[in-house]
Amino acid sequence: MSEIINILGELLKKKDGEISAWFSGARMNTPPFYYCSVDIRHSGRKIAPVDTNLFPAGFNNLSERNRESAISETKKYFNKYHPDTKKILIIPENHTRNLFYLENIYVLNSIIESAGFETQIGGLEVTTETQLETKSGKKISIQPLILKDAHLATTKNDFIPDIVVVNNDFSSGAPPILSNIKQKLLPGIGFGWYRRRKTIHFDSYAHITNEFSHNFGIDPWLISAIFHKCGKVNFREKIGLECVALGVERVISKIQKKYNEYGVKDEPYVFVKADSGTYGMGIMTAKSGKDILEINKKSRHKMDVIKEGVTNTEVIIQEGVPTIDMVDGKTAEPMMYLIGGNPVGCSYRINASRDAYSNLNSPGMEFQNVCEGDTEVLGSHSLCPAQGLIAKLAELAAARENHEIDWDI
Repeated sequence: MSEIINILGELLKKKDGEISAWFSGARMNTPPFYYCSVDIRHSGRKIAPVDTNLFPAGFNNLSERNRESAISETKKYFNKYHPDTKKILIIPENHTRNLFYLENIYVLNSIIESAGFETQIGGLEVTTETQLETKSGKKISIQPLILKDAHLATTKNDFIPDIVVVNNDFSSGAPPILSNIKQKLLPGIGFGWYRRRKTIHFDSYAHITNEFSHNFGIDPWLISAIFHKCGKVNFREKIGLECVALGVERVISKIQKKYNEYGVKDEPYVFVKADSGTYGMGIMTAKSGKDILEINKKSRHKMDVIKEGVTNTEVIIQEGVPTIDMVDGKTAEPMMYLIGGNPVGCSYRINASRDAYSNLNSPGMEFQNVCEGDTEVLGSHSLCPAQGLIAKLAELAAARENHEIDWDI
């Protein structure tokens, strides 16, 4: 067991009740999201979230035990925050060729349905009922969407949902049909990547971890990644690269100071990522500003365009946390799934073609659930305890974004 896992494990053992009380106080007037997932990197010395996804895919990677937890937490969430809900509509991503993603939608629909709700799946770009097959051969039906007196509905059986669960990250903008509808969207449309920024999230996370660390006596660097923002970049035309290079040098310098403090011998590095978007696009590593200034044409073009052809004009420069996690001898990183702010499952993203310093969200990745029967039940934090704690802090930080910025439009 690594040093940071030991530190957090002991903390959870000794102060479980105090930590739960701290979360309750921090959560006051800040309701959780229905769901999210958190990508985590664990170096042995430290553990930190590196992405918090408010439109999570991958529910198909959860074990049956995890899915039962998801069903239970779904019931609790809607009973507490939306008690009159009976019908729920799921809106998936527009792309339909990814059979694993369709499997995710099938499982998500099953979780919500098993929690006692009537469900349908509605597509933003379908005009007739569309039958699709998942990776395992299961069938899902996507219904066209219509408006009825400012209520979103489907054409099948006059289905008018009470709640709309969004599993589409709106990278290229907010769909007009979802503007000014009377139903609640979970999460709010304003959290789409056309508007949300990772730097805002990690700024919120820094505030959360400073509060938590002050209360429980740990260095916040051990549970967070240093970051810096650089906007107004055009990789294709090499505009703004000096800003990125200076940002890289600034973050590297801060990492080196912490390495010196803790006696870490590794060479510091950073990830330069698109400040919005997902799917592992618009991301590279750098060990110095020179790496940015000398970036080749092929790499510049990869950094220039992200999901749905959106141009990448803002970046986050984030401390690289090398992973020590391995599954079957392959490089891995944990992904925690939460419902109502509570961990329900953990799977590992595995990539045999990448090393400990690389972006694992890339071709060759696979997923495996490995947190079943975790080493030890630690109070109320029994599911991958350290990873669960980090994920809860990240979800709270995302919820604070909502509370402070009012993006629920």
